[in-house]
Amino acid sequence: MGGGEHRLRAWARRTALSAAALLLFPAFASAWGFAGHRIVARKALDTVPDPLRAVLQANADYLVEQAINPDLYRSGPSDPDHFLDMDAFGSYPFAEVPRAEKDVAARLGKEAASKGRLPWKIEEVYRGLVDAFRASDLPRALERAGTLCHLVADAHVPLHATSNYDGQATSQRGLHARWESDLVERNRLQLEAAVAPAAAAHVADPFAFVLDILRESYLHSLQVLVSDRESVTGRDLAETPEDDRYDDEYYSRFYARESARVAARLSASASATGALWLSAWEEAGRPELDRTYRVPYVRHSARAILISLDAAGQSVLDDGVTRGVMPNLALLRRRGASARGSLTSLPTKTAAGHAALYTGAWSDRNGITANAITPAGASILETATGFSSVPLRAEPVWAAAARQDLDVTVVSATQVEPFSTYLSEHRFPGYYGRKLTLFDGYVLESRERVYGAADLHPSDAPWIGALPAHSGEARTVVIEDLGRRFDAVLFDDPADPATGFDTVYVTLDGDTRGGITLKPVPPVSDTTAGPDTGSSAFRGLAVPIAGGEAAVYFRLFALAPDGSSLVLYRSAPHILRSSKARLEQAALDATGGFVGNGGAASYERGLLGPPLWEGGDGTAERRYMETVALSVRQTARLNDFAIDRTSWELLLTYLPFPDEALHLWYGYLDPALPSYDSGVAARLRPFLDEVLRLADGEIGHLVARGGRDTIMAVAGDHGVMGVDRELRPNVLLRQAGLLALDSDGRVDLARTRAYYAPGQFVLINTKSRPGGIVAPGEEEDVRRAVASALGAVKDLDGRAPVVLDVLDARKPGHVPPLGGTGGGDLYLSVAPGVNVTARLDGEAIAKIRPRGEHIVDPDRPAMKVGFALAGPGVASGADLGQIQQVDIAPTLCLLLGIEPPAQAVGSVLRSALARTAVMPPWR
Repeated sequence: MGGGEHRLRAWARRTALSAAALLLFPAFASAWGFAGHRIVARKALDTVPDPLRAVLQANADYLVEQAINPDLYRSGPSDPDHFLDMDAFGSYPFAEVPRAEKDVAARLGKEAASKGRLPWKIEEVYRGLVDAFRASDLPRALERAGTLCHLVADAHVPLHATSNYDGQATSQRGLHARWESDLVERNRLQLEAAVAPAAAAHVADPFAFVLDILRESYLHSLQVLVSDRESVTGRDLAETPEDDRYDDEYYSRFYARESARVAARLSASASATGALWLSAWEEAGRPELDRTYRVPYVRHSARAILISLDAAGQSVLDDGVTRGVMPNLALLRRRGASARGSLTSLPTKTAAGHAALYTGAWSDRNGITANAITPAGASILETATGFSSVPLRAEPVWAAAARQDLDVTVVSATQVEPFSTYLSEHRFPGYYGRKLTLFDGYVLESRERVYGAADLHPSDAPWIGALPAHSGEARTVVIEDLGRRFDAVLFDDPADPATGFDTVYVTLDGDTRGGITLKPVPPVSDTTAGPDTGSSAFRGLAVPIAGGEAAVYFRLFALAPDGSSLVLYRSAPHILRSSKARLEQAALDATGGFVGNGGAASYERGLLGPPLWEGGDGTAERRYMETVALSVRQTARLNDFAIDRTSWELLLTYLPFPDEALHLWYGYLDPALPSYDSGVAARLRPFLDEVLRLADGEIGHLVARGGRDTIMAVAGDHGVMGVDRELRPNVLLRQAGLLALDSDGRVDLARTRAYYAPGQFVLINTKSRPGGIVAPGEEEDVRRAVASALGAVKDLDGRAPVVLDVLDARKPGHVPPLGGTGGGDLYLSVAPGVNVTARLDGEAIAKIRPRGEHIVDPDRPAMKVGFALAGPGVASGADLGQIQQVDIAPTLCLLLGIEPPAQAVGSVLRSALARTAVMPPWR
């Protein structure tokens, strides 16, 4: 997403929740909380006799984690599988609870579903466990055993047996979480020591057994209500976000009254669980079970880092590894598993490619069909950004992992912001805000800038404090930019032997107490020593902008002794946002802020000096490389902050390289292009190699920070190819009478039948869209006319076709699938070396400056993405062959011991899995 495709997103940001507002959001109350369910499962293992105990104990970690899964997949806070309102069936002892669940509906009518179905659910799971034991299907038996453990523990919670389940009928709202979760979490160690279950005994009638448990729970609920009421002191202050009655003193009183009950119900839960495990095994005929079986991948037994390198094309990475430019990636490949290319999305764009990577689903399912999507119900001219989480329709891997109780940190991935998608909006199931830490620095729509002497205006404004020590004249100037006033002074530093102006001091609003001093230091000859070397001459300011503080870095590349000329670079401003607002200032202070991309736009416009293809001597390229090094350095610092200061078992991060540099240079390096110049290519190649080394350095940095016990994955979004011609389909559609412009040169919807949208697909202007004119009976004719018009265009040689095929999104069988909400009606396959744009004017096919692009068919070798994976549980030296982007998330999830994202369609890469989870040392 570098170069012409900076991740500078014009998002309509939603108002972020303040810390106080987050406190108002009700916590998800799962019975016992995860801590309680884990205690019950662990204690239940000791209640059953051998040989069953030996088999279960051998897989204890998996079984304990499986016991919390039912809460991770709840249909909602009131999932009927987890409770039964006993008082819906009369008064204690509730003799009228029907044996057959169908009779509940007959008795309670449409209210039946809201009253719960826990005993019938337990009977279903119990029967599944019997069947699994009988079939000696140990994986299934362990899964059913864990689920049964959870549900039996739910039955022992007093508030799961009464309609006043949250104290809502007695002005005690929130009691549910206070008793079953908060008390356990606050006193876990004491309770764990107090839980002492009895040995498991055979249960003849599981349904009746559970009903008896629920009757006991109901009676306990009456006492819990009394204890809660009598533990409250003080009053609730309306001006505070939380209920002040439930403070530490309350929990001390409450625990003193209820600790014996909590421990007893946890103990009874473990005993009953063991009893049903034993009974199921005995009912199955006490089959012999494989004592050597071990679940290989268990939640919380591994952690992983996934870094996405933008435009990490397989061919680019292979070349970098082969020539020794990327030694860290080479080592990762040797130590683990690697693909020979991953099939990505069509169009092969950053937003869509990453969405497939993160969700394990293609664009027709995840909603991210391009960088610029066409919203559902919008006209063909409307677009929305595909980098936003707003159009995302499939659960990303970070939400899936957090939902399943993993601590997850994400550093500037696509579709991560607005954070409200994952927090207040609850688009995807689960309540995982506490487990998920999101960072995003790609917020402001602004680019870097290079100031010349003409941008520095004389200033007579007074300065706050004394000017820096200087010899002779001190020229004060002002720079108006970013909606702020930067004051600067050019002067001769007496400590510097240079004569004339040799220093620039820059500050905000004339305050000398917080400025930066810049020297016209020549750019380093290369940045291969690392980003710190290449970025050492940059100085940063925290600039108030757009309701936050943006990190802005300045670099003085040149300054004439008389001040008549200068080259002063300013990085694009970025405000670092986090889903946990308290981390924003801490991250800014620790890292110096987020930079994002390098100075590609300034370099391409010649503002850093003439590029090599225009006769430059390499100065412009060396200056640009320093901006790349700055971006990589700041990303590395933010990654370090995430590693050191957040809790994570899965860390995802992103680097906009080599994409940005490939956009600039790959067209000059591609020998397949007619415009190829070997001389220019030879001079540019070392600079691209520097970019690859910097990206490879961050791979090595993350490997070192993660350690040998961390799974390391390197992925990307798309490949790259060289282009030196440009196709403009809208010009062809105009010539064919399918598209019309108004007097201002804009698309006239009233006379337009088809349009090539910025999302890189053709849209038919049907009457089902606002402003549409194509009737259903006319659509096929329009599609044929579009295909005919586009298929007729010839390349600049006048012979070869430019459009090789027009793909209909309605036709099944496309891999990856086409269309979907926000997608196109027709897609183009174009000749190699041809870029495609939505321009409305000019020639239909035109020569352009060579550059790198990525919008063509994803199944072409140049568009395949690289992928490498190493660490615990990964096969060493495995060749994965050709894979698909959607396979990566399911594979990573399996290694972490969790289920894949909910809408994932990819397959686990079985050949990547080791037979043992032991990982030899990296070096």
